[in-house]
Amino acid sequence: MAAVKRGAIVVNPTKVKDLRSVRDHLTAVFRGDGWAAPLWFETTGDEPGTAQAYDALAQHADLLVALGGDGTVRCVAAALLGTGVPLAVLAGGTGNLFARQLGLPVGRYADALRIGLAGVDTPIDAIRIDLDTTGSGEFDDHHMGLVMGGIGRDADIMADTTERLKSRISWAAYLVAGLRQFSHELIPATIGFDDQPPFTREVSAVLAGNCGLLQGGMRLMPDAVVDDGLLDAVVVRGSGLHWVPVFGKVLSRSRTDSTHFRRAQCAEIVVQVPRPERVEVDGDVIGTARAARFRADRGALTVRLPR
Repeated sequence: MAAVKRGAIVVNPTKVKDLRSVRDHLTAVFRGDGWAAPLWFETTGDEPGTAQAYDALAQHADLLVALGGDGTVRCVAAALLGTGVPLAVLAGGTGNLFARQLGLPVGRYADALRIGLAGVDTPIDAIRIDLDTTGSGEFDDHHMGLVMGGIGRDADIMADTTERLKSRISWAAYLVAGLRQFSHELIPATIGFDDQPPFTREVSAVLAGNCGLLQGGMRLMPDAVVDDGLLDAVVVRGSGLHWVPVFGKVLSRSRTDSTHFRRAQCAEIVVQVPRPERVEVDGDVIGTARAARFRADRGALTVRLPR
């Protein structure tokens, strides 16, 4: 007789109303599909999901379920890279960009879980982010992402977007924070794509994406796909009225370069700046750095997607 499979749910309790009811409902879905009652882990401010995911793996979970926003999904996924253990995504955050990119239900936990239980194991890419935090020339801090990472003013926007405001006005909170960065000092940056000669440009931000969606349904990187082994890079130079042509490029999905906006596809992006700048990944600020390297890790994560 085959052993009964068991999954584990890692949930961000701040993103879920009536947590007890949701837990009971999801447990019923597991049992109704012939699985054992799931292991249950809640994230905290100090442990946002990776430690809980490692604990679930140590208990031989057959499936890990991330219930929360993009940050929670990223932290759970960090423990799964290279393991082959599949991830199911129950999107319940503010942006939910990863779930939207993959065509998964948002806010419909039972529907998303049924995909996790009966869907197709699909390998997708991850983003590896390495930071030189001191300017020594050595990358001494390491992270991963699934959606998008960046250095510069985009990270400042994330830092200015409070959880309280997101809970009140959802993704529009990022627009409010963005208005505070409307006029700002440009950052001199040296940028390299793969083995091409690096170039220097004053920028607002440099972004590297695995998914091209932004909050509100805008598509910053129209050619981005999650399983091609490539990152989509965007170099932005906007401040004050110079944001107008930037927004025009995004809204029109133009693929032509300009003084204010440049796109590229590559496996690795390295950005060097003269002073420490904030770096973000999947909407979370991960620190400051004098240099950031973004690399595509092809097929590193297995995700359950609809058949």
